[in-house]
Amino acid sequence: MQALLLFLIDLARLRRGPQDVPVSSALLSLMALASVVLGAINGAPMFGGVRAALGANLIDLVLTATLLFVLLQFKGFAARWQQTATAFFGLGALAGLVLLVVRAPAQLLGVTDVAMLVDLVVAIWLHVALGNVLRHALDIPLLAGVVIVLAYTMMAFNIIARVFPLVA
Repeated sequence: MQALLLFLIDLARLRRGPQDVPVSSALLSLMALASVVLGAINGAPMFGGVRAALGANLIDLVLTATLLFVLLQFKGFAARWQQTATAFFGLGALAGLVLLVVRAPAQLLGVTDVAMLVDLVVAIWLHVALGNVLRHALDIPLLAGVVIVLAYTMMAFNIIARVFPLVA
């Protein structure tokens, strides 16, 4: 487990790419599950409960997997899908873990400005790290990967918010 966490940290620090992820259905499933569960826990206040946040994260999981499949198929790299999806979901799980460990205590202590800053920093970092995964998977520049991730985020957020409206 420690080796997996260290690998995800290297992936987040842009020192590794999805090509370094083992091809494993079990690992893909574990990363997807961790990403959805941690996303649901962190998203519960935004969606008005864990059930709605879980639904929102499941929609995001399906949209992400589909987008990655389409992009990789279009570029002729369909064989890279499992590793790329594992890297995406692993980074999502790592971001969720960071938010739980850092932001949650700040909110409990009533330091909402710190919690909001943590959200912003993690969001920026996550988009760059995911862009790096796309850079390697699609053989494109990092900036192009980040732009794709940003466009996806806006599209997915709009779809998810229509199904699971945000709480004020």
